[in-house]
Amino acid sequence: MMRKVLLFSLLLLVAQANAQILFNGKKAAIDNLTGTWLLSVPEAAFGSDYRAVVTLDDSVSQCTIDSVAVTDSFTFSNVSPGATYNLMAVRGNDTINADIQFTYWPIIQIYGSYVKRPYHNGTVVITCPDSLMQETISSRVRWAGSSTAGTDRKKHNFHLKFYNEDGSKMMKSFFGLRSDFHWRLDAGQIDFSRVRNRVAKDIWADFATPPYYAAIEPKAVRTYVRGDFVEVFLDDEYMGIYSLNEHMDRQQLKLKKYDYSTGEFHGGLWKPMSWTEMTTFSSLATAVNANSKSWDQFYVKYPNIDDVSPTNFGTLRDAIDFTINASDSAFLDSARYYFDIPVFRDYYLFTILLTAPDNVGKNLYYACYDVATDKRLTIAVWDLDCTQGQFWSNVGTNYHNEKVGPEYDFKGQSLSKHKVLNRLCETDPSFHGLATERYWALRGSIFNPDSIVARYQTYFNEMKACGADRREFNRWSRGSDLGGRVLDFDNELEYLRDWWERHITYLDNNVFIPYPMGDVNFDRALNIKDATLLIDYLLSIGGVEDDSSAINTVKADIDGNQTINIKDLTMLIDMLLSLEE
Repeated sequence: MMRKVLLFSLLLLVAQANAQILFNGKKAAIDNLTGTWLLSVPEAAFGSDYRAVVTLDDSVSQCTIDSVAVTDSFTFSNVSPGATYNLMAVRGNDTINADIQFTYWPIIQIYGSYVKRPYHNGTVVITCPDSLMQETISSRVRWAGSSTAGTDRKKHNFHLKFYNEDGSKMMKSFFGLRSDFHWRLDAGQIDFSRVRNRVAKDIWADFATPPYYAAIEPKAVRTYVRGDFVEVFLDDEYMGIYSLNEHMDRQQLKLKKYDYSTGEFHGGLWKPMSWTEMTTFSSLATAVNANSKSWDQFYVKYPNIDDVSPTNFGTLRDAIDFTINASDSAFLDSARYYFDIPVFRDYYLFTILLTAPDNVGKNLYYACYDVATDKRLTIAVWDLDCTQGQFWSNVGTNYHNEKVGPEYDFKGQSLSKHKVLNRLCETDPSFHGLATERYWALRGSIFNPDSIVARYQTYFNEMKACGADRREFNRWSRGSDLGGRVLDFDNELEYLRDWWERHITYLDNNVFIPYPMGDVNFDRALNIKDATLLIDYLLSIGGVEDDSSAINTVKADIDGNQTINIKDLTMLIDMLLSLEE
């Protein structure tokens, strides 16, 4: 099979082999839609002159750039975003006429015809700005995503898999990230900023609590994927700005491997693909078929069903069964044995913060480190385009749908459909309470509207500085993915600024309302119950079995010295006595 991949790849390269004009040993990426050639050069080249050694093959009889004859080198004056340099070359009886532009982002060229499934054989050419050579890799490629892979969508996401000449997996590392043979190109297809997904994951990375098993893993555990921006071409047509991302899998989450020698299950990873009563942990009506890759709309991602069949949905099933059938007291007492409460609490806070209506019943991962020893589920984030004022569809008026408005009651409407989060809120006041205290701890930094908008500004500045914003506009503005609307990054930044300022004000006053000092039990009232709970806490020497039922340590630290002790209790009693006077 892989030898066929290699042969197909060579045929593609022959098909591409028109006039060979190399610039410092690298061939430009060709956009046949606009007649533009794009060169990836070091960022330092921008704002200055850039000298390139020009190599012409024997088929090119003459070449000029900006009407200057070129034989062995050319100096491009004042390289800048969007600047063009006209190239004309004679090849036999043909004349090549192209406009050369520059970027300092990496360029990925994909060759082959692709659909949603299955993977198709092809070739990927990778050009990095600081590299002295281009890399041509035999690959298998397909579209990625569900609704984004629809025939009515044009700017597709891609899965890329890389292979060596002998057919073995080629491990690659980009941007100093993990080494892998499987990468994903995220198109930001419906996103008017093209970077929402990246910003959302950056926020999660900066505040989210590590999963419960992080301490026993020697390497960092990430419940998100990292990536950076590239410019993509498909069959010599410019496809635009993409984020080249890691893949969410066992390796990313550091789940314990399946034991092939004994057949024992350990790490488990599941992803809900569509909204159902099951994927919101609200129903358990569907029988499990362990020989299928799916259970209702839960798909098993690890172990891969192609390698391990029958698979194990038992841990996931037990968690759903417990959520539906446990009494309130049993749920309060035992939820910590089924769910990674601190991470679930952070996800609760995160989805409210972003207003993420498409990330409750789908677009997230559930993982278990080792089902043989600890059945707790934790959460990994995924696909956050439909957040921060952007809806998942741009048809009609949907792109600013009411469900993503800055004052939308996401907690009471969309988020309440997730039965685990809903029951945690209903049975344990500290669940929302601790999320509230976390919100206010981060309110002046990571959750500050100016800080969040600055993330967008940084990315916009970067795409403008290399000219990618102009190319993206020319390719996709008013396209069907955007509902025929104009792609305007300056306008989108102002929309985001207004949205975040209004949204955070709404959360301040309506969702994460501060608790009064001394409110130890999160009931928003000061009374003898607070003193009793604080006494119990102090008698246990500050220990609680699990922080899912913890006291409000922020409001119990009345003297503000970062320690809860008898002095705080004394001050609380004085506060209660003063209320009675």
